[in-house]
Amino acid sequence: MTQTDFHALLGPGAPDAAAAPAPLTGRELEALLSPLTPEAFATDYFARQSLNVEGPEAKFAHIFSWARLKQALARGETLQDRRFNLMASFAGGEADGSRRPMFEAQIPQVTELLTAGATICITNIHMADPALARWAQALRAQLIFSGTVGVNCYVSPDGAGLPMHYDRRVATTLQIAGRKRWTFSTEAARPWPDANATYKDGQIVSAAADPGTPPADMTFRTVELSPGDLLCLPAGAWHSARGVGVSLALNVYFAPRNLFDQLAPLLLEFASANGHWRGGPPATVGAIDGRMPPEVAAYMRDRLDEFYTQARAIIDNPQAMAGPWLDALTAGPYTGWAPDPVQPLPRATAEDRFRVARAAPLRFIETGDTLTLPCDNGLLTFPATLAPILRRMTTETAGFTLPHVIAWPESATAPPPKDIILHLQTLYRNGLLEMV
Repeated sequence: MTQTDFHALLGPGAPDAAAAPAPLTGRELEALLSPLTPEAFATDYFARQSLNVEGPEAKFAHIFSWARLKQALARGETLQDRRFNLMASFAGGEADGSRRPMFEAQIPQVTELLTAGATICITNIHMADPALARWAQALRAQLIFSGTVGVNCYVSPDGAGLPMHYDRRVATTLQIAGRKRWTFSTEAARPWPDANATYKDGQIVSAAADPGTPPADMTFRTVELSPGDLLCLPAGAWHSARGVGVSLALNVYFAPRNLFDQLAPLLLEFASANGHWRGGPPATVGAIDGRMPPEVAAYMRDRLDEFYTQARAIIDNPQAMAGPWLDALTAGPYTGWAPDPVQPLPRATAEDRFRVARAAPLRFIETGDTLTLPCDNGLLTFPATLAPILRRMTTETAGFTLPHVIAWPESATAPPPKDIILHLQTLYRNGLLEMV
């Protein structure tokens, strides 16, 4: 078994300097998946089947390193949010499960636990690494994912790792340093399971009512990840992993947001506008002797009929879901992340050039005479007549001046110049435009 001096990597005498994080380019997802395209990832792999992408050794060097880990652990000492935490395990990546449970660890114990052979998991490490948090948020925006995105970090000594289990979210591993051997099912035991599950003594241990297919009935694959390699597993895919030499890896997780969370605002708005819904079932003094009282049954039938009518209206006009869906892309991006504050307006001249911010894709949906656009601070609304200007902005890669934008409109229905300037100011203050 290979011995590693973890004090030299993470202890007081370890180097403190880390390379400056790379600025966001708007192509973080593309760079992460290369040579696979984001389109192929979204349509063929994400949440559907496992994906292993081999990359050059330095592919993830700008994302994370041992020095960045040491800095994050130092910042983590002052974090009070329990969503940032450390867990440890002395399991060895057993394919048939392990009786060695994970246990809570503290940051001062990290080097001793690693030296003793334990795997360390730093949950939500992005909370202690602002650059990593912004990078993860960029992935979320570029994948147009309405759920939660975050980053965990795993350090495993030689021969250590987590035993067979599956997660209720998509797990994407980036091998940063060392190697790790993974054994995983090529498909999910159950798509988007309700809870995590472990496998011990031929039995599935899970809080889910239906934990899905056991490992014995599934097809498995084994790969050994080296620095620069990526492994993405759908939610519910069985897997175990073991370090080959010391392993440092990031796990980018994509946790789903239930569709009902997006439907609920529409239903609540409908119910709040209807006195019958606000009042609830009628009071009755009749005996309850095996059947629902007729008055209550009639009330339930009428309300369900109204609900059916409302659902049909949404089906016939799916654009009614645009607002809740766009809101889901912005609300609660992921644990511990907070958007940048609203920017002050610059002292711009007629010669200054602007462009769509590289790190903030410009996306909008038209509903009637309103245009809705998501940003980190929530949803922005504009008149639908601004849409042609927004579309042209996305094509002007070299940038544009304010006089250029004012001269673009060719329709009599376009916003007047003073309104265009106000709309551009709103876009700039919310980080969607930047000066070239």
